[in-house]
Amino acid sequence: MGYFIFDKNTDNLALDEIHHIRDVLRLKPNTNIKATDGQGNLYELNINSLKPFTVDILSTQNFSNDNIYIRCIIATIKTQLLELIIQKLTEIGINEIIITKTKFAQISLDKLESKLNRWETIIHTACKQAEIVHFPTISIQNLNQIQYHTENNLNLIGDTQYSIEAPNIKSINLTNIKTINLLIGPEGGFEKEEYKNLLQQYNYTPITFAPNILRSETAAIVGAGILKDLTL
Repeated sequence: MGYFIFDKNTDNLALDEIHHIRDVLRLKPNTNIKATDGQGNLYELNINSLKPFTVDILSTQNFSNDNIYIRCIIATIKTQLLELIIQKLTEIGINEIIITKTKFAQISLDKLESKLNRWETIIHTACKQAEIVHFPTISIQNLNQIQYHTENNLNLIGDTQYSIEAPNIKSINLTNIKTINLLIGPEGGFEKEEYKNLLQQYNYTPITFAPNILRSETAAIVGAGILKDLTL
């Protein structure tokens, strides 16, 4: 069944969850369910009544966040592929997703502002199905406005263009690392000066994910999956 979304302000489920339980799943009173508020809390609930819809909280568990915070920065590609990336990164357990614009990315950021609500819905649905209690944050930011931690930070950039023998992501050293930024470019890759600036100004390290060239959406999912596995 997966998790439902709990609203701490009302001590009840979110309104669309109530509709789904009552009118789609047709669950009955005295049914036990699990819900999360997306902030690390997992609630075991018992449905008390359907109209009005009320629940009793049987127990609450709090789960701490990961030791290493993983942030994926994705250059704009086709909207449907961005949605695929957002869904899969959420299921993998990434902490934060930033959609940005690089020089060769064809879609401008202002055209994507209206998508944020839909993306948050995709995130919530993925978290419910994958039983994740920490919802990742998502935002749209210009590349030069992204803020980086100055200590215990590792910046990785997917590259098959300019670096000779860039190491595979599996070989990176995560000792004392607290935050990882993984930057994935668009289908056209990075412009050369832009790429050099990223390495020099933000201390990005070029890495590869596979012996063959991956599409942007595949690189994001594969790279994030490997990072998550390395941090477990």
